Amino acid sequence: MKFMENMLFKYGDGKVIRILHINRVSSIIYVIDMASNRWAYPLKMDELRHFQEQSDIILMEEDIYCRIVIEEDLSDAEKRKREHAWGIVKYILDNVETEEHLYLSKYREPAIKEAMQMFKLSYNGVKNLLIRYWHGAQTKDSLIPSYHRCGAKRRDRISGNHKRGRPRSGERGIGINVDDKMKKIFKQALNRYYYSERNNSLKITYELMLRDAFVKDEVEQNGVKLPVLMDKSQLPTYQQFLYWYKKLNNPKKEISKRKGTRVYQQNYRTIIGDSTQDAGGACGSLWQIDSNVFDIYLISSMNRDLIVGRPILHVVIDVYSRLIMGFNVSFESLNSYSGAMVALANSMTSKKKFASKYGVSIEDEEWPYCVPLRVMADRGELVGKQIENAIQGLGITIQNTPPYHADYKGIIESAFSVMNSRVKPFADGVVIKGKGSKERGEADYRLKANLSIEDFITIIIKCVLFHNNHHVLTDYVLDDLMIEEGIEKIPIQIWNHGLKHRKGKLRILPEEMILSHLYPIDQASVTARGVLYKKILYASDYTLKNEWFQKARIYGSWKVNICYDPRDLTCIYVMDEGEQGVLKLTLLDHLMKYANKGIEEIEQMAKHEQKVDEKSKERELQVKVKLFTEIEHIVENAKRKTDSEREYDKSKTQRLAGIKENQRNERLLHRTSESKRTSIVEMPTAYTEEPEEVTDDLSIFFNNDGDYDEE
Repeated sequence: MKFMENMLFKYGDGKVIRILHINRVSSIIYVIDMASNRWAYPLKMDELRHFQEQSDIILMEEDIYCRIVIEEDLSDAEKRKREHAWGIVKYILDNVETEEHLYLSKYREPAIKEAMQMFKLSYNGVKNLLIRYWHGAQTKDSLIPSYHRCGAKRRDRISGNHKRGRPRSGERGIGINVDDKMKKIFKQALNRYYYSERNNSLKITYELMLRDAFVKDEVEQNGVKLPVLMDKSQLPTYQQFLYWYKKLNNPKKEISKRKGTRVYQQNYRTIIGDSTQDAGGACGSLWQIDSNVFDIYLISSMNRDLIVGRPILHVVIDVYSRLIMGFNVSFESLNSYSGAMVALANSMTSKKKFASKYGVSIEDEEWPYCVPLRVMADRGELVGKQIENAIQGLGITIQNTPPYHADYKGIIESAFSVMNSRVKPFADGVVIKGKGSKERGEADYRLKANLSIEDFITIIIKCVLFHNNHHVLTDYVLDDLMIEEGIEKIPIQIWNHGLKHRKGKLRILPEEMILSHLYPIDQASVTARGVLYKKILYASDYTLKNEWFQKARIYGSWKVNICYDPRDLTCIYVMDEGEQGVLKLTLLDHLMKYANKGIEEIEQMAKHEQKVDEKSKERELQVKVKLFTEIEHIVENAKRKTDSEREYDKSKTQRLAGIKENQRNERLLHRTSESKRTSIVEMPTAYTEEPEEVTDDLSIFFNNDGDYDEE
């Protein structure tokens, strides 16, 4: 591993050091302990490398000691103190011959003494500034005073007996503290009088609150009871009410209640960005997403004799490099939210597994992925409350173009045209000349369709790989550095150049986190047979270990929130399952016929099975009617025979007596008849002797007591 300045390393005991300077000639590295006020000290490069190889120290990926500040947010005092401190540090840096001398006391001490005399500071004052400078990655902003750590910011102070805040001036009494009870009164007043269509001002809301909650008595005047307020020293001031309004107020609630939800959705929603096409000069800074009905008719993957219509293609393109980041093919509606979300999820995760499902082997270098900063859409699938979850969870800003301005997304609009032009010359079932109907005598191109959605996705993957790795962007304007390095106008080369010379490494997030935010969300049922979704059952080691299905059998089923990939229902993901986060469930073994199939295919399979079942049930009904008639005929014959042989002079008691004995006799008779039938069937054809006569007289099988004689 190559050591770099400002790297942070952590020991096993929690100690953290920062690399300040590397002398590659002498192989000496100067480091500083981030938890102490000790001067920087030297380490041998081999010693540090040995510690790392033995895992005694680990590299810290995130620098938690660097303070990130916005210049406009700094106060004048902070800027002034920073400049003063930087002047002292810069004076010391200028008074040592080399940077390494700053870490050697015999060179550093004279420079510090000069700074002490120059700026009238103590030795510890200068030392503290240098150590702050080193701790903060040797940046100017590390010398900003740590005012942000002072006080109890964003924490409510405990209400005690003494009045908090500044004292009153020229007013009677010292005032009152705002405790939890008082805050509850403030909230009730805001909900009742301020968050309403009447648009009362805060001042009116405050005064109405005093009338409702701070009355000590009532006086009657002209038959009307008038409230008398408490003493002024016992009332909260308007400044206190205003302070807590600012802390308790929800801007979304305020605008929605006072101006209406529609106004908030149109003018104040945080997800609405400007409609610029500025890519920020870096990879992953701005993506464009759009959907289009592809000019081809597809057939069913289940029954290739069925024509299923034209697919919807969602494509995501990186504006800076023109790289196609991902796509989705579905039969959803044109501006489908789920279709767009699956395309974004495909763009933000590795495509190796996805491509391998369609027989295409790739590496991540051929088809990169990342999480973007901004995504530009056209007021279709990415307008609505559903996208807010992705924005908040993944830190993405959505920009929407104005209506009727497809030119704002010219990059992706042209990509659809190019994609169609590459498929049309070879595929059957393509739309001819953009027409939706045929002329007289013209063959119907829809009848020529022979590609399933899997075949079509494989073609699109091949087209994307060609575009990313070989397509020449004729109209792309290379900058001077690209020309100097011999960069070709090929998306992958522009992408790699941008990673090297533009904005560092890209944002990468865990795949489960991306899927849980972008995949369509639904509910599944935990049943005794498995987790049921779309009439398909799922399970996992976690669900079996935690006895989900046993509990469902005992206590009844319950609902769980899931997200899923509409293209492949082999797995679903249960969300918010305690510490597990996103829990992956897979199909049960006996339902693997649904593996690697999308939701549209599974619905087609269900419809096909339903049609087959309907035909079978029609035949079943016909045969069942015949069965009913035959049973009824047998019952009628039996009834007629029984009526002819029944002795009607017997009482009910006489008929019911001896049922068990009658059953035994009937059993013996049945055995005799079965034995007789069997002996006749098994008799050899060459047997010529007369068979022994079989009597029907059952008395020979019973002894004198009426019991069965086995002999």
